[in-house]
Amino acid sequence: MKPSFRATILATILLLMVASLAAVAAFVLHRNAQSARAVAGLRIEQALKDIEAQVDRFLGKGPLALHRLDRLVRGGLIDPADRDRLEAYMARELRAEPDLTWLSHSDARTGAFLGVTRRDGVLVVNRASPDADGGRPQEWELMDGGVRLPLAPKLRVPYDPRTTSWFRLGGDAPAPRWTDLYRFAEGEWGISTVMRIAAPDGSVGVVTADFHLEVLEAFLAALRVGGGGRAAILVPQLGEAHAVLGGSSLPAAMAAALSQALLGTAKPAGRIVHEDASGAAIALDMRAFDLGNGRPWLLAVMMSAEEIEGPIRRATRDTLLVAAAFLLFGVAAAAWISAVITRPIRAMSKDLARVGELELTGAPPRTFIRELDRMGRSLSAMKAALRSFARYVPVEIVRGPLLSGREAEPGGELRDVTVLFTDIEGFTRIAEALGPERSMQELAGYFEVLEEAVAAQGGVIDKYMGDGAMVLFNAPTPLADHAARACAAALRFQAGLDALNRTRAAQGLPPFRTRMGLATGPAVVGNFGTARRMAYTAIGDVVNVASRLEPLNDVYGTGILADAGVRAAAGEGFAWRRLDRIALVGRAEPVELYELVPAGTGAAEAPRTLGRAA
Repeated sequence: MKPSFRATILATILLLMVASLAAVAAFVLHRNAQSARAVAGLRIEQALKDIEAQVDRFLGKGPLALHRLDRLVRGGLIDPADRDRLEAYMARELRAEPDLTWLSHSDARTGAFLGVTRRDGVLVVNRASPDADGGRPQEWELMDGGVRLPLAPKLRVPYDPRTTSWFRLGGDAPAPRWTDLYRFAEGEWGISTVMRIAAPDGSVGVVTADFHLEVLEAFLAALRVGGGGRAAILVPQLGEAHAVLGGSSLPAAMAAALSQALLGTAKPAGRIVHEDASGAAIALDMRAFDLGNGRPWLLAVMMSAEEIEGPIRRATRDTLLVAAAFLLFGVAAAAWISAVITRPIRAMSKDLARVGELELTGAPPRTFIRELDRMGRSLSAMKAALRSFARYVPVEIVRGPLLSGREAEPGGELRDVTVLFTDIEGFTRIAEALGPERSMQELAGYFEVLEEAVAAQGGVIDKYMGDGAMVLFNAPTPLADHAARACAAALRFQAGLDALNRTRAAQGLPPFRTRMGLATGPAVVGNFGTARRMAYTAIGDVVNVASRLEPLNDVYGTGILADAGVRAAAGEGFAWRRLDRIALVGRAEPVELYELVPAGTGAAEAPRTLGRAA
């Protein structure tokens, strides 16, 4: 005995259990989210301190290098006037500290400049003095062992460091001070820490340790906070917006969070959370980083909120999963029962939708529920009845009212159509020889060939008339190239009939020679009849012309005749033979008569005299 639908009440109860569990879980997650945000604040604060220490160590290499040089000069171990020895020391410093870009010394009295820089992986010495070569810099590549190879300097104009802002800043700085970002003389952007040093002989100079921006950018791009967090430095500029170091390497979501903070839509300092269009949350915190130049930098640290709060959420989830294990087992059972019950209902719903589109194939779904089983068998019986009905009426005609949801009613519309009439020559004689039953069987094979050719081109067989048929193109289904499709269908039917006749000849049966008439023009197409009984067809002069052309094939010894409208509308790709210009009974206008022949046959445009045909 199959269970009744009442058994599905169990599934409803279990679904209510799922809703209850979801409500409890949402409450627990909300409370834990509050805890997660508190933990996140502590974690990102610690990350900010760690990154600040790393940035301080990185940038601290500049002031340390200046202090070391200052001690050596003050102790008399290096004389700034001994340019070769000073150059060798600077080269050793740069080799020991690969993050530094420049070390330089500028004499306050003479304006002489000596610097060692890193360029394309090699050390380059740069010297300039107002009393040498007009003050234009000279450069050498510094090889191992102190060997120098002359280079063409990047800067080809006289250079006096005493005219620069960094020299004036360093001349007043007994301790290292940082400059703003500026463009170096050779064109690169960077930042310098500068300091005044004095030799025992009283000579004064300014020393610098420089970082190119690309070095800072590379450092920040390689820096990671936790698993995937990043850092950037915001450098204030006089009269300008902050310069962002490390911003070009930030992921899109982190760059958007930083832009939001800079635009003032978030607090300029303190932790904010930014969500991008995809919902990815970024936690951002900023802290002032004092370089001692009166304009502190801002150190920004960005981390994925998922990385901060994810572990807490996952721990909460695991706790809930363990606590609700038995309840979830009941939910799973309810879900299985629900799926078993609703699966055949969904299948029948889809099946009914296909029936609405006159797709009548497929077996009914199998189910153990009595009511659903009866419904499936009823659906199967309905599809069988509709399949039988579809053999009487073209599916294309019935599909329109079904898809629109409106009941068919008498009425029509004016539309250009191409009409094809076909008839078997001498079928009365053939039917007499074969007898009624055999004639019906032979006609079935003949009409199979016709239906295949018409369907392949989108046409519709409007009606069978004994051994003849009327075919419509562009009704009810719109076809922009209906004339060409009608011609293609006629040729396809003719070729299929040739194959059928070869089979019939092998069986000792007489061949079927068919005659076809084609015409194109306006006609009223639609439902004709009464509200109780209707037929879909076309009425108009084009139908009369096509029906009159079909028997004329006997007169001209042809297979397919068409009027000039078909000839013009069919376009290229067909072979035609012009036959005659005739007058049809009941029509004032004569008809240009053409024969449609298979491609390659050739066409002769030889007009005949005007005649009159019935």
